[in-house]
Parts: sequence; C-alpha cells; structure tokens
Amino acid sequence: MDFGKFKSVFLKSHECLERWLALQVLHDRRNYAALPDSQQLQTLVLAKQIRALESVFGRLQENISEMASVTRAQERLVVESWKLLGEHPSAAACGAVQSGGASVAQLVECMEDVWRCCRDDLAVRAAALAGMSHTTSPQQFARLSGALAASTGLGKWSLPVVLMSSVAPVLRG
Repeated sequence: MDFGKFKSVFLKSHECLERWLALQVLHDRRNYAALPDSQQLQTLVLAKQIRALESVFGRLQENISEMASVTRAQERLVVESWKLLGEHPSAAACGAVQSGGASVAQLVECMEDVWRCCRDDLAVRAAALAGMSHTTSPQQFARLSGALAASTGLGKWSLPVVLMSSVAPVLRG
C-alpha cells in the first residue's frame, strides 16, 4: 500500500469533517437570535411583497402616463391636419390619391381613427389600473382582465394601423 496516497486521502477526509463541523452552527439556537419570531417574519415578508406590488403599480402608472402623452400628441396632430385642410377643403384636394396610395381624406381619417382607438384604449386601461390594488380580489381581477380583453385597442392588422404603416414609409421616401 502507498501510505503517501492514503495519507493524502485521509487528510482530505479530515478537511471534509472540519467543513461539516463548521456547518453545525445551523444547529446553534444563538445563531437565530437575530431572526424575528414566525409572526414577525410573516409580517416582514408581506411588507416586502406589498412594496414589490406597489412598485409594479408605479410602473404601470408610468406606462399609462406615457400612453396619455402619446395620445395627446396624436390629438394635436389630428387637429393640425384638419387645419392644414382648411375650413372648406376642395374635393379635388381631399380626394387626390397621394404617392402612398391613399387620398388626403383617407389619411386624415386614418389619423383620426388611430387617435380615437388609442384614446379609448387608454381610458379602459386607466380605469382598470385605477380599480386595482393590493386588496383586489381574484373575482375583481377577472372582471378587470375581461374588460381589458374586450377593449377594442389597435392590433397590428386593424385597418387604420395597416394603412398608416404602409403609407408612412412611402411618404418618408
């Protein structure tokens, strides 16, 4: 037998034993003195969950504010487009098909449709967020989720989005 190798294995085994014994501090009750009792611990965990939930609500509110800002900008652009047409626009000016394949009247209507859909969607989302809190029951949450799902919103295949998305690159070019 190679006693040198055996000695090495034995000493490694001893190191493992020392590490194991060092871990026995987990059995010493004094190490848990800094921890609160179970009721206090539950309270601390709940408080942390509430802070996290409030952070989520804060981010959602920031998102709603950003959506409101975009919606206000859309409204201003719709008003500006109507001003550009003038008080009594001619049929020729409104009906002339532009390089994007749509008439000025269609483009103005498209802008207005996008703005109105965004405005309506914003109203539904803001109302849903206002109705939520850390005390919202699962039933209330289901109703709010249903209202959001039923909201018209703007899908990437809705007509105003398709028209605006196809004409904008042509007008940029």
